[in-house]
Amino acid sequence: SPPYPMIAMWDGLFSTLDPRVGEALERGDGPSAFAAMHAQLDRVWGEVHRLLCPGGIACLNLGDATRSIGGSFQLYSNHTRVLYSCLALGFQALPEIVWRKPTNAPTKFLGSGTLPPGAYVTLEHEWVLVLRKDGPRRFASAEDKQRRRHSAYFWEERSRWCSDLWELTGSRQELPAAGRPRQRSAAFPLELACRLVQMFSLQEDTVLDPFLGSGTTLFAAALSGRNGIGVEIEPGRGAAHRRHQRSGH
Repeated sequence: SPPYPMIAMWDGLFSTLDPRVGEALERGDGPSAFAAMHAQLDRVWGEVHRLLCPGGIACLNLGDATRSIGGSFQLYSNHTRVLYSCLALGFQALPEIVWRKPTNAPTKFLGSGTLPPGAYVTLEHEWVLVLRKDGPRRFASAEDKQRRRHSAYFWEERSRWCSDLWELTGSRQELPAAGRPRQRSAAFPLELACRLVQMFSLQEDTVLDPFLGSGTTLFAAALSGRNGIGVEIEPGRGAAHRRHQRSGH
């Protein structure tokens, strides 16, 4: 789950990576800022494609953004932009998942409320793009076939997981203020990561998270009997969270 372009809490990070982001925001040019932010993420998707094994699966949790810049309110469709970028790299798109998060404010609205046409729907969902490299994964050896059998999940889990709509409550977001460049973690729930790890990898596989953050993905990998590698670039978080977990430890 990367930093979401056009979400204000990530402006500083993207501006540090590319000063043109901050310049575009200052002059009220939302589309240019959006494009420059995604140019930074494109570099990561290229590395993900390079590192995945043939038949490997990339699961990308993305939220779209709504924002007023330069006096104009609009949607910035992050999941659409990332999907097109990944298809250009050679990924194959599999059916995606809509993660619907129950709202904490059912009366919240945007725009002019009940006066047409100026009301806007609130975004209460995020996307999980499911992308595959080089066609279906092959299991040629007896060992891999056995690992695949041992990695099977329950039929009841399949009934819940193999739906394109997941309703999961979000995770606690607050971070201690001292020494933190931001106040929210942007963490997703452990169940989301566990489902994806167990659906799309085998026991003893290695799971890579290029946006380690609070470490939820690696925790899910360890709980599921997978190895895990995480990468973090944010100062003050990498020292605490950069880790290489091995299954069974």
